[in-house]
Amino acid sequence: MLRMNSPIAQKIWAIITWRWRLQIVLNAPFALLWVADKTNPAVHAFNMTALSAMHAEWLAPMIGIA
Repeated sequence: MLRMNSPIAQKIWAIITWRWRLQIVLNAPFALLWVADKTNPAVHAFNMTALSAMHAEWLAPMIGIA
């Protein structure tokens, strides 16, 4: 695994432009969610009480439950 204090990681980071760095930083939370989605099946457990607590009758047809 590459650590940021290793010379290889520093060279790679120096080559990447600021726009790519910004994309990496902005997409990191979504990458973590993707990993959680692939490794933990409990992520897909949906709680109907959360939906009913929002009082969002307009949301139900959009997600296909009404």
